[in-house]
Amino acid sequence: MNVLVLVREGCYQDSARLMQVSRELSALPGVVEAVAMMGTETNRTLLAEAGFADPALDRATPLDMVVALRAGTAHALEEAQGALARVLAGAAPAEKAGGPARRPGTVAEALAAHPAARLVSVAVPGPYASFVANRALDEGRSVFLFSDNVPLADEVALKERAVRLGLLVMGPDCGTAIIAGTGLGFANRVDRGPVGIVGASGTGIQELSCTLDRAGVGISHAIGTGSRDLSEAVGGSMTEMGLSLLASDPDTRCIVLVAKHPDAGVARRLHGVLAKLGKPVVVRYLGEVPHPSDDGVFYARSLDEAATAASVFASEGGEIGDTRSLSGTAFRPIPRPGPPGEGRLVGLFGGGSLAAEAAFVLAAHGVATVVSEERLTAGASLPSGNLIVDTGGDAYTVGRPHPMVDQTVRCGLIRSAGADPSVRGLLLDLVLGDGAHLDPAPEIVRAVADARAARTTRGGSPLAVVVSVCGSRRDPQGTERQERLLRGADIHVESTAARAARVAVRTICCPVEVSR
Repeated sequence: MNVLVLVREGCYQDSARLMQVSRELSALPGVVEAVAMMGTETNRTLLAEAGFADPALDRATPLDMVVALRAGTAHALEEAQGALARVLAGAAPAEKAGGPARRPGTVAEALAAHPAARLVSVAVPGPYASFVANRALDEGRSVFLFSDNVPLADEVALKERAVRLGLLVMGPDCGTAIIAGTGLGFANRVDRGPVGIVGASGTGIQELSCTLDRAGVGISHAIGTGSRDLSEAVGGSMTEMGLSLLASDPDTRCIVLVAKHPDAGVARRLHGVLAKLGKPVVVRYLGEVPHPSDDGVFYARSLDEAATAASVFASEGGEIGDTRSLSGTAFRPIPRPGPPGEGRLVGLFGGGSLAAEAAFVLAAHGVATVVSEERLTAGASLPSGNLIVDTGGDAYTVGRPHPMVDQTVRCGLIRSAGADPSVRGLLLDLVLGDGAHLDPAPEIVRAVADARAARTTRGGSPLAVVVSVCGSRRDPQGTERQERLLRGADIHVESTAARAARVAVRTICCPVEVSR
């Protein structure tokens, strides 16, 4: 096997771009593995441990891009080098009549070139992110902070300063936002409308906005906060700022808050804020039992139910009223269908929030699951019981692209778990939109077909597969086409993780006919 490590000095790329480079090079003939990452100490160690030890690694810095290639032939490596040059050239600034345009070296230079910009998107290595974000705040601009690995103390200081200035700091590690119809990070192409979203959950925002879009209800703004915003240390400062902005926005008639695992004290304090916004409010804390409320704040039991409530509140004449009448509108109980079927359920998710949503719904219907924290490896024995696995978690993405961009790892697990005779069915998600894999369904179809073929040779029972597709009508992958390809492969398709989990309860965990 031929190995090559390339270092591109001063060629910083954000994580989304690194994922794209990895995916494009991995798809080349003869290339067995291609990994693009920044030259941090951790990444250099990971590459060395993965068999890419090379003197070139020693000189790489966090601002240098490292591309590690493994191929069957030397010719394939040469072709990959040429492809890398073409990919990077495509990302270069457009040429002007007098030569190549100069890339701005500072926030001030960038804003001088674009003085009307009100928001700065920051995607630099974590240790440098606070410095760059502060320069944007100096210039009176809000920040979309895509960078991860930002120290917690830096996040607290940035957000405290932003609150004093009346600005937003969305992040760090903020993967999704939609501001005035423009998506940032991983976002879906949804219509504008009367529902505003504040979210400490990227895929939670995506599924909620897509569910509303499918129902013909648009989004005014979706403000991401970063996953740590509702922690005790950060205290929900950007969540509260986002809620305040949406409350004062005349085009927003209903507000939805979605997050994972808020600190209990922060959640109690925020409830008082929510009750005084003067607009209908829907809350979904993913994976948690909702809190009852009689003061105009509706706590939903799923993202489906949150979307239903928001649709009602945002309609013409919608009022806060008594939200108890909405309870259960999108979360009908399933009759007990009898004893469990033979075999078990394995959920392999790319969205951590959607994995939490599915686990909650399964538990609510009496299906016990184990949320696997260990890294599963294709071909290795699975832990016992029904499993829910977040393949987008740190255990799977350190040094590798996210499964929303590169499905190699997850498809390997689909083949392995699906071929296991003890597994009766698989529960999956598929997240579409800008930034995501441009045609993911065919890869899922091939992986499922391989798993079913392996089961047949072993005399195993048929494999059931249920997939939730998070996508809008206008997403570049073509949501209808993706769903059609999946259904054509005998894969059951639902529009949300909660609905898919409910189908899994009926058809996989308890495979008998029941009334809906």
